[in-house]
Amino acid sequence: MRVDAAIAAMRGDRMPQRRAQAAMVVAADAWRAEARVAPILADLVRYGSGAELAACPSLARLFDSGTEGARFAGRFCAVYSASLMDQPFGQLPFRHGFDGALSTLLLARAGNAQLALTALEPGDYHAASVTFSDAVRHDAVVAGEAWARATRRSPDGLLVHREIRVEPECRLTLDLSHEALFVSRVERRLVTLRLHRAAAEPDTMREYRLADGALLQQAAGAIRHSRQEMMLALLGRMKRREAAPLMAEIAVRQGPDSLRWEALREALALDTAQGFAALCQLARSPLDPLAVPAGGLRAQLIEAHPRLRAFEEARCLG
Repeated sequence: MRVDAAIAAMRGDRMPQRRAQAAMVVAADAWRAEARVAPILADLVRYGSGAELAACPSLARLFDSGTEGARFAGRFCAVYSASLMDQPFGQLPFRHGFDGALSTLLLARAGNAQLALTALEPGDYHAASVTFSDAVRHDAVVAGEAWARATRRSPDGLLVHREIRVEPECRLTLDLSHEALFVSRVERRLVTLRLHRAAAEPDTMREYRLADGALLQQAAGAIRHSRQEMMLALLGRMKRREAAPLMAEIAVRQGPDSLRWEALREALALDTAQGFAALCQLARSPLDPLAVPAGGLRAQLIEAHPRLRAFEEARCLG
């Protein structure tokens, strides 16, 4: 492997790398303070706190028809191209990633909102499923040409698709709870300025099979709920029977369905009496979204373990 002399020199002297990174931070601060950028970032704070996009005019203009989004992205690229020419060993002080096809660069984040640049390489892309999450997304295409499939899940559960052409100045707004966009073919590298905002209390994420609309899997929409599910699973694996009453309580109270269902499963495994009592309570609550699956599970358990019927009559119905 050939190691460039300039890189090899940094093994013995770290100062050039530190100076390069300090220069990147200075460039970032100067960019954020620019007259056209500062109002946009201030609006992002308001938008991330729950304000309507229309109430954030500087931010909203990036996603109106026109070239404001492209000018904003172009200015960012110009600033950092100059910085990297000056300091070629510097790294952008922004979260970024590349998976071989998709590049992402997080420009700013505030509250539940984030502003990012994405770039998708030319090629054909395929998907067998679609995922919906409790969020809203605005896209402003900066450069490139592509074909995409817009998918909408109707109230009756059907997945409806349509092909759309994606090109510069294209603007898209998606309610990600029932709408999704999948880029199927990129003819020229597709660069997009993207504004994403998750709900304050996001609902469960759900993945559906494109072929028939069948639900494949679901996951907690909020990180803290996902952590709680992991904690419940850990307590179950540790066989902490004393946690069963709390799990049963979580299962019957208001909260994300996925968290409540996980709590119910673990309660049943740790303490049949506690878990089955909670299951009966859910099954008898017609307005609860878990009532139907709880009723189905109750019937399956009674069929497999007939003694539970006597328990139900004595404990759940008594």
